Amino acid sequence: MKIRVKLNHRQVPLVAMILPALLFALACGAAEPPAPTPTPVATATSTPAPTAAPLATSTPTRPGPVATPTPTSVASPSPTPGVQPKKGGVFRISGSDVPHYDSQIHSTQPYYNPLAKLYNNVFVNYVDDKVECEICKEWRLENSGKTMALTMIEGVKFHDGREMTSADVAYSLKKMTGEIDGISSPRCGVLREYVTSIETPSKYVLRINISRGAAFVPKALTIASCVIYPDKTTRQDLQSQAFGSGPFLLKSAITGAGWKLERNPNYFKPGLPYLDSIEMPVTGGEPATIAAFYTGKIDYTGSRSPAAQYLPQLYKLRDDGRVNYRKGIAGCHPHGAFVVTTKPPFNDIKVRKAMNLALDRVAWSNTVYNGDTVPQLLFTADSDFGRPSSEIWNVLPGWGTGAKKQQEIEEAKKLLTEAGFPKGMDIPQMSATSGSTLTMNEAINQQLALAGIRTKMELTEAVERSNRELKLDYIILAWRYCQTTMDPDELIGQMFISGGSRNVSGYINPEIDKMYAQMSGELDITKRKQLVRQMEDIIVLRDVVYGPMPEQFDEGFWWKRVKNHTFGLSSGFASGQYRADTIWVEQ
Repeated sequence: MKIRVKLNHRQVPLVAMILPALLFALACGAAEPPAPTPTPVATATSTPAPTAAPLATSTPTRPGPVATPTPTSVASPSPTPGVQPKKGGVFRISGSDVPHYDSQIHSTQPYYNPLAKLYNNVFVNYVDDKVECEICKEWRLENSGKTMALTMIEGVKFHDGREMTSADVAYSLKKMTGEIDGISSPRCGVLREYVTSIETPSKYVLRINISRGAAFVPKALTIASCVIYPDKTTRQDLQSQAFGSGPFLLKSAITGAGWKLERNPNYFKPGLPYLDSIEMPVTGGEPATIAAFYTGKIDYTGSRSPAAQYLPQLYKLRDDGRVNYRKGIAGCHPHGAFVVTTKPPFNDIKVRKAMNLALDRVAWSNTVYNGDTVPQLLFTADSDFGRPSSEIWNVLPGWGTGAKKQQEIEEAKKLLTEAGFPKGMDIPQMSATSGSTLTMNEAINQQLALAGIRTKMELTEAVERSNRELKLDYIILAWRYCQTTMDPDELIGQMFISGGSRNVSGYINPEIDKMYAQMSGELDITKRKQLVRQMEDIIVLRDVVYGPMPEQFDEGFWWKRVKNHTFGLSSGFASGQYRADTIWVEQ
């Protein structure tokens, strides 16, 4: 059998934008197939921080010093040498209706497109793994890395004319961690595990005290959700109005129609933004969005898993040199079948092992993501914190292919019998109502049935599904958590320690809690990686907390007229990517 793992360059005629998906057959043979070949992954390299760091300085003309967490000067996103940015012009991208302007409690990508252009962060991430203080003229680490001392740029103005001070920043940090009103930001709330106190000794000086020196804190503050509001701004205030300091002003937002943003003439970064305005029509779904891009009505389109029928047309534009193109790991991991480990039937390790063995990773890859995936357990294979893919396929339980997968299914049936289910079991599966998550649910349903785990789909709307996940009010579901920083502190700290803000499996293991604290404070990158690998072994291989599945890539296309479009730590959450203050367009 030949296993299809990548279907990127399909040669088909240029036809209408909406086409039925092409069908591919698997050619069968007697021999066991080779393991799928992984796609090479470009990764950022983590840098350990010293116990004490020198002062870092920056000028308001660019976002500032790197903070990961060593404050050293870095190059901000800038045009290619010799290329002169052009002022003016309009940048057009797809928009979405948003229910409110409270960016801190938004957690999904469509809302960042408009809102990140209205706000600023304490730290910002424009390019790759470069993390810089956005509102500082200088900052440094003190107290063995446990205090971040920031001196702010003077004269940063909110859109209503008020000057930003240390009181505004302190209030915003407390608000995102739930200290102000008990509402913790889904993306930034994890900072409450680190921040012990915040001091404002003067109008422009801020001291953030953290429980341990951790590279994660500055990175977390770059997330597009972690924005700065004026002091005393309430959640109610943000229901109908933005209170930002960002590079663009809101001119209009019409439900179902779109957004119009215009240049902020009082923006604190001299010379920025380059653009006069941004238009964001609500295009409504992937077919309409790609059609709008293809006809030049919008300048950029991107997706974590573009539907197969649209790719030939987009790839032709790329191959003809008409558009720029980027492909990278989507960063959506952990990714797969999640269960509640504290109640039947998955409180039994034998049932969890049976589930893991029955899941077919190759079938999942082909069904859900057109065969274009990379393996992961908790971290993407072949990345900084991920193990080699050669140590996963046909090596780890559940990752068998061909005849080996059939053997795993038989092993799963035996485990179910030993657990008291000789005839299998019938359980509910909480499911999405549409989109790729529904496809994930359907794949799990079909695959587990082969081993006797029969799931009944319970279609559940997104808000209810999210609430039930956090309450552990389900048995099994398909889930993926898209990372914002790609740092182990974020993933393990939210999902697998006791009381983690997104611990949707109910997993409690004092051993992991202890190792997590040790890993989080470890500044030696080699030792940190070793601890991460040990925790991954315990969580995924020994305790089988969930059934990991291959994760997808994301792809972006933008017309050649758009210049200096950058990508940061995460294509879905990097504040600098959405800020758009360094983008310009050829007229």
